Amino acid sequence: MSLSTFKTVIAVIIGGFLVSGIYISVLVVKRQGALQQISAYNPSWEASQAASEFIRFEHRLSEFERPGSGVDKDEVALRYDILVGRVKMLNEGDFHALLTRHPEHQLTLRQLNEALLTLEPVINGLERPGSVQRVLDTLRPFEGSLSRIASAVLNYGSELVQKDQQELIRLHWAFSGIAAVLILIGLVLIGLLNRHNRLLGRAHQELHVLAHQDALTGLPNRVVLRNELEQALARVKPQGRTVAVSYLDLDHFKDVNDSFGHETGDELLKAVSDRLKACIPVHGVGQVKNLISRFGGDEFAILQTGIRKPDECAALASRIVDALREPFSVNGQEIFIGTSIGIALAQGNVTPSQILKHADMALYYAKADGRGTFRFFEPDMDAQLQARRALEVNLRKAMTNGEFELFYQPQINLKDNEIGGFESLLRWHHPERGLVPPSEFIPVVEDTGLIIPLGDWIMEQACKEAAGWPRNINVAVNLSPVQFRNRSLVQSVSRALALSGLDPNRLELEITESVLLQDTEATVSTLHQLRRLGVRIAMDDFGTGYSSLSYLRSFPFDKLKIDQSFVREMSQRADCLAIVQSVASLGASLGMPTVAEGVETEEQLLQIQAAGCTDAQGYYFGRPKPAHDMVHTLDALRRTTKVA
Repeated sequence: MSLSTFKTVIAVIIGGFLVSGIYISVLVVKRQGALQQISAYNPSWEASQAASEFIRFEHRLSEFERPGSGVDKDEVALRYDILVGRVKMLNEGDFHALLTRHPEHQLTLRQLNEALLTLEPVINGLERPGSVQRVLDTLRPFEGSLSRIASAVLNYGSELVQKDQQELIRLHWAFSGIAAVLILIGLVLIGLLNRHNRLLGRAHQELHVLAHQDALTGLPNRVVLRNELEQALARVKPQGRTVAVSYLDLDHFKDVNDSFGHETGDELLKAVSDRLKACIPVHGVGQVKNLISRFGGDEFAILQTGIRKPDECAALASRIVDALREPFSVNGQEIFIGTSIGIALAQGNVTPSQILKHADMALYYAKADGRGTFRFFEPDMDAQLQARRALEVNLRKAMTNGEFELFYQPQINLKDNEIGGFESLLRWHHPERGLVPPSEFIPVVEDTGLIIPLGDWIMEQACKEAAGWPRNINVAVNLSPVQFRNRSLVQSVSRALALSGLDPNRLELEITESVLLQDTEATVSTLHQLRRLGVRIAMDDFGTGYSSLSYLRSFPFDKLKIDQSFVREMSQRADCLAIVQSVASLGASLGMPTVAEGVETEEQLLQIQAAGCTDAQGYYFGRPKPAHDMVHTLDALRRTTKVA
């Protein structure tokens, strides 16, 4: 029974008690009235008294005439007055109302009353001869009438008493029935209250469990871990065993939710919980005790007490990373994730909030290191994190203050010995620090999601500026994996082309293999939508991924860009030269141009030409410059190169 239903039942019962109480009060009043009526009303007694007085009066008259009877005139007059009073009572009040049912008796009493009134002078002169006989003759017709009236009144009184008794019995049963119903309702109410108390007790237990247990995985929640951490820190002794907190964050979990749905994501979290239980001894080993907790979302935490040295935490973290790297089978899907772990040890007089904050900082740096690893908290992490947060604030201001600018680096067509296009590169002019290196702020822009609005600005600005270049020169724009998770990417590119009027065939979008790692089907679908706009798609940093060739099968790219790490080491490492030659040969076989990035020397230029690369890019041809300093012919570059 829900609480609202229970409240309704209680309200109905209380209303029933009120109505029953009012009705019982009415019944009591009626019962008291009936008893009062029976006790106060006795018409049969009045009728019998009148008949008795009539007989006594006649008897006294008869005795008055007999000498020596001792009855005098005054006694006869007294009996006369009493008889007149009795007859008068019969003609008034309740008895008169009774006689309305018998008109003949009412007429008799009226005649008797008139006769008695006419006899008053006779009674006063009773000593005169013939007076007694006259009175007796006048009253003789009424001798039987009074007896009949008394008998009728007696019968009526019996009927009335019987009816009143029946009414009393009815009132008694009604009163008893209501009392019994109220008693039954009271018992039901007591039962409901008892059941409600049991439900409240059960709900209290469930709330207690929910307050201390994660509903999805059944693991202890944040509250439990914090309480245990407080107690553990209170027991820590100097130079003794210490306490450690490890924060776990699942890698690529958002991609699982986006690709397979939240139901699959929940099942994956349960599977992760089971795997953590399997690889972490809950009761610990020796003096080391472990507590696994889910903090919410895809975040877990492990409290270790009785730790003697950091290696124990490192061993556990390494075991967890290896365990969660293995594939999960969820709802018929094979899912690969991983985890990053931040570890904080209780050092000095640290509070629970501080050690949790330290673990969170270490987790951040573990993810920054490439995920799938763990990091211990270090004191300088706090300062670095504060610097990063300041950088985030400055980046948000930079977008509104117009501090970003696009620089362009030329891409040389080796066959035509001309500039075939420019790659747009983002630069940040900080008002105090000057030009901030992209390697410093680009990761922050991607992590904070600022890459979405900033990417739209880059796309629109690059298309706008390229629209003023010679029509044979293209512009290349790099796309972040974060932008591919944004469903409005295709609309953003289409809008930039429409606003600038740039021919779509002159726009080249560069993506890395990390984009394809996110969700192959959705990503390939987006790439095909972009292709339908008329733009060109290039794979950047080709060769650095572990499944590059499979990507070439899933989508027909327009260009391959060889990562600069291979180009720079071609002279020192034969394997790098072999990779460049292999990619150039692959591109030629598939009909794709190949761009060698990072060309800085003439020797490297000659090597990539010999390897079969069709295009080149690097400092050898010129450093990135803003749009107003650009030139559009190879001869005009500061470092002119004669290409055979």
